[in-house]
Amino acid sequence: MSRRSTAVALLTAPVAGLAGTILLPASADAPAQLALIEAQSARWIGANVLLVISFLCFAGALLGLTGPFRAQGSRLGVAATVLTALGWALHIGPVAYVMAQYPLAHHPDRAGAAEIAAAMFAAPPFAVLIVPVLLATVVGTLILVVALWRTRLAPRWAAVTLVAALAADFVGPDAVSGIMMFALMGVALVPLSARLLVLETTAGAPVATLA
Repeated sequence: MSRRSTAVALLTAPVAGLAGTILLPASADAPAQLALIEAQSARWIGANVLLVISFLCFAGALLGLTGPFRAQGSRLGVAATVLTALGWALHIGPVAYVMAQYPLAHHPDRAGAAEIAAAMFAAPPFAVLIVPVLLATVVGTLILVVALWRTRLAPRWAAVTLVAALAADFVGPDAVSGIMMFALMGVALVPLSARLLVLETTAGAPVATLA
């Protein structure tokens, strides 16, 4: 990817994720969740499509960052971007798993469908999907933060904000944790995207750093 397309993807990813999270109708109760999906099917599908777009943009943008990190001689940065890109790409698996609720929401046996939906997320297949996602994304992002801090491809406050975004997803209230995460990621990635756009206009120049 060019620096310009990488910058655009870095900006699109958190915006699409934020929009998808805000639009996604969700309930902790399986019967209520199925009722929401049935009543707001278009909104539910659209929100999940936005999340998939976000995850693909994150994966592509992070792979696009391997070039700037190579230019800085940062092997750590290259490894971090590849690992984190893998984590975001793997997010598509859990989304596909969640989408299996759609036919359940339209099943005539609502009680039986709700029982299946509740059991889905306690079943081993879900853990098999979610554990690699979390490991690759969290570990990769933390390494990426270290690489950004060392190379100063973005301001150091942006690296700190990425850590805050991760923390928000795990410790924030369930109703807003995803919103907080994507919002903070957007804030953190704006200066990095801006730097890439500037560098695109000075092709061939060495990658600049920010204090």
